[in-house]
Amino acid sequence: MAELDPDMAEAMSIEAARTAAMPPPRDLAEERRRGIEGAAFWNEGVPEMAVQGRRVGGVAVDLYQPNGQEDAPTLLYVHGGGWAVGSVGQNEPAIRGLAQGSGWNVAAPTYRLAPEHPFPAGLEDCLTVAGWLAASGRPWAVAGTSAGANLAIATALARRHMPGPSALVLFYGVFGADLDTGSYTAFGDGRYGLSRERMANFFEMYDPAGARTRDPLITPLLGDLAGLPPTWLLAAGLDVLRDDTLAMRERMQAAGVDVRLRVEPGCTHGFINRGRIVRAARESLDDAAAFLRQQIGEPA
Repeated sequence: MAELDPDMAEAMSIEAARTAAMPPPRDLAEERRRGIEGAAFWNEGVPEMAVQGRRVGGVAVDLYQPNGQEDAPTLLYVHGGGWAVGSVGQNEPAIRGLAQGSGWNVAAPTYRLAPEHPFPAGLEDCLTVAGWLAASGRPWAVAGTSAGANLAIATALARRHMPGPSALVLFYGVFGADLDTGSYTAFGDGRYGLSRERMANFFEMYDPAGARTRDPLITPLLGDLAGLPPTWLLAAGLDVLRDDTLAMRERMQAAGVDVRLRVEPGCTHGFINRGRIVRAARESLDDAAAFLRQQIGEPA
């Protein structure tokens, strides 16, 4: 088993110290609020750029423009949080890092969250924004972290027979519904953050009807992946979701998808927004940004 990256250990210690005196959140509303407040430390020093707020078919979208250009290629970035928590503000390091590194604009939607809005509400919001990007006639792609990566690939699958994205960038995604994989068995106790119990709870909130055993828009590993665009995958080595990403790479290869895999063996779930401390997060974002540039031949 890989050892914990020293930078990752420091980031975990900072988070542990911040929350040590806090009682468990009383409800999801408090957990969501704490998450937004806790992002302030990690968001310090993120790249400056123009950000416009707008509504697309009723969905609030923050549009990041690193070069101030409306007509740039645009990345639809879907935040994680188990479909139930998380926010655009908690993903500022990743969003701004991808925008600055690639030169692409980034459209980050505030989609509806479970359990108030279970499947397919959040996906419908992502599809609304995807339709807006496709109608622009400019190149567009989809990215996401964790449950956001699940929504990102589901968006691409749902648009298979329509103008689809030119690329996928998927950070440690929820791609399967098997909670007994090797990585769930190894890390499911939660010592590295995300636990098996927490993921089971997230599934229950997002998919109370249990459709995940048959619906590829919830469980993409069940789907026909042929025809998906070039894809960049990231796995964290100390993450219950690690084996989901490894399985997705195998499924994509078998389906003929141009897929690239990066593994950060000493990192934990959620590390990509810890770039203030974790060098591997910064390097992974640089790699993903370079992949996006390659898709349209953009200079660095």
